[in-house]
Amino acid sequence: MSNLFDKILKENIEAVFPSLSKKLLGIEIVSSEELKDKLQRTTEREADFLRKVVTANNEEFIIQLEFQTTDDLKMLERMRVYHALITQRYRLPIKQYVIYLAKKAPKMRTQLDWSEIYTGYELIDMQKIAYQDLLNSDILEEVVLAVLGDFQGEGQMAVLQQILRRLSKLSDSPSTLNKYIYHLVTFARLRNLTEFTEKQLEDMGIVYDIEQDAFFKKGELKGEKKERIRVVTNLLQTQKLTLEEIAEVSGLSLKEVQKIQQEMK
Repeated sequence: MSNLFDKILKENIEAVFPSLSKKLLGIEIVSSEELKDKLQRTTEREADFLRKVVTANNEEFIIQLEFQTTDDLKMLERMRVYHALITQRYRLPIKQYVIYLAKKAPKMRTQLDWSEIYTGYELIDMQKIAYQDLLNSDILEEVVLAVLGDFQGEGQMAVLQQILRRLSKLSDSPSTLNKYIYHLVTFARLRNLTEFTEKQLEDMGIVYDIEQDAFFKKGELKGEKKERIRVVTNLLQTQKLTLEEIAEVSGLSLKEVQKIQQEMK
């Protein structure tokens, strides 16, 4: 997962964990304890999110969440390693979940064969979560995730308008609103909705001061965009992926990938 999405999700997950646990995982949590330890093998491994929880039924176990923006075919092996390390350290039952954020349908395996012992994790595809379930939340961090959900046939601009109105209603200051619009524009990139989001901001007369954001400009991290261009250049040279697939992998728009291709000729 890129540093950008990793940073935002780790910043927001604390606030939305109890609510999303009930909505997405089907687990009602009455208390939880953060597990800060890094998982060690020969090198350190740190899970995206690790919690020891106690449920309403007085069950005690560990929940691990990993966020994926790419369809990692080695994800099952990674989760098996995490499972072994967590089991060795904490000696508690574990429930593992991968929250899939990308637009392309995931093909990664979630279960090992019986002969492989480890039973696997649950895959939660955000595109199959009704956006209104997230939109109607009173938690700003949860509302921005609505852009990743199932629009259920509604137009993109209409959904974005609803999200922005909800963010405006819940924000207690312009700086708070600006922060969560930044998060919204960031997640919109995973659905190729950045331009639609910026257009909706203009139509609604919402001032989003992109230039004043230390890391963000026009929906792109300056330094990260250079890295994305380098990745696109390398992928174009391999000639193994379509332009659409390269756009999906790199996070750039198809138009940007086509422009880079033209400049290489």
